[in-house]
Amino acid sequence: MSANIAFTFRVTGIADEARAQAVVEELRELMRDESMGGQVTIGVRREGGVHVVTGGTDFPVSVSRAHLWCPEFEKSVAWYAKEAAPSATCTVEWSHPDEQC
Repeated sequence: MSANIAFTFRVTGIADEARAQAVVEELRELMRDESMGGQVTIGVRREGGVHVVTGGTDFPVSVSRAHLWCPEFEKSVAWYAKEAAPSATCTVEWSHPDEQC
């Protein structure tokens, strides 16, 4: 069964702007690997003097077997981010628009 889901993520603990840009590139690669490269916006912002990578779906995406895919996707976000910034900490927040009626 598939579900429409939306997500946002934050990556913190990034040392500098160069590492933040590297995290963005890694996460763009993940989104391409997951076949949603054109459906997720990713960028860098400064919060309190530190670089934070944020991103999320531009609109809900349909995911088959979401109950299995979501936890694996969270692990992948962390793994890809840590490839570029080993000290990175990642959070993913989910929403299920179909259930908000």
